[in-house]
Amino acid sequence: METDNGVIPIIWTEGLIGSGKTTFCEEVSRRLEFDFLPEPVSANPYLESFYKDPKRWAWPMQMHLMAHRFGMKKIADYTAAIKMAKGIMLDRCIAGDRVFAKLHWLAENFSNLEWNTYEYVYQIMARDLQPPTVLIYLDVQPETAMERVVKRNRGCETGLELSYLQALHKGYEELIKELDKGLAPWAHSVTVVRIVWDRDTVLDSEWDNVAKTVLNSCKR
Repeated sequence: METDNGVIPIIWTEGLIGSGKTTFCEEVSRRLEFDFLPEPVSANPYLESFYKDPKRWAWPMQMHLMAHRFGMKKIADYTAAIKMAKGIMLDRCIAGDRVFAKLHWLAENFSNLEWNTYEYVYQIMARDLQPPTVLIYLDVQPETAMERVVKRNRGCETGLELSYLQALHKGYEELIKELDKGLAPWAHSVTVVRIVWDRDTVLDSEWDNVAKTVLNSCKR
């Protein structure tokens, strides 16, 4: 599927930990026959160490994740450029990682020097990326996300607290406002779609309608 200007759509999907991004991307990409590039949680070499000692591991983990997101987006850009897919969905993106990084800085898991270094590298990478066609924000209340995290029982998430998800939710709201104001390097040409996603059960017919909404947003 191509947009009106002949471009293969690339969709970034964002939301809290426990918002249901992976399931959302799997269901929608299957219906639209889009390629899906998942977030490789199990391949993150810093995750367990970070949860044990955030002040020691937050900065190297976030630098690693930013580099990984950049690489994934480059793969998506190349795939779209040679038209090897009808569309591409990514589970979290470089802008979402910055929300996490800023939170670490505010919590003093980053020093000011580390935050400035992160920002410097982020701005270079962000300006080098082609803008996504659509950014989908799965708007989930922190309490709902916390329930889902507890239910899925990933060992590395054992120490996750509701207050962290609440701060993360606030950070995402700030990101969406920044995009609405065109403050991101790529914000001028991306459609932001907010989808309230607090439900745990979604019928097949409802998934079909969600997929249509995503498809239509690519054509704007």
